[in-house]
Amino acid sequence: MKGGIKMNDSLARILVSAKEMDKWVPVDYLIKYDIRNVDLLDLEDQGLLLVNRSKTNGLLLKLTLKGYHYFS
Repeated sequence: MKGGIKMNDSLARILVSAKEMDKWVPVDYLIKYDIRNVDLLDLEDQGLLLVNRSKTNGLLLKLTLKGYHYFS
């Protein structure tokens, strides 16, 4: 992981693996990896993360291609 963005290494690995499988990750699954300490809006504004709000699955996350390269 590079410079200014703080993210738990396990969290970054999960998001990178999900991107490789073209899958969305529910935020509820990521709570134990300190997702609360990550500024999701900032990552979304920087084009590193996609956020999807689903009625059935809640908040879902997926790295963009830029985010994948940044965190892998």
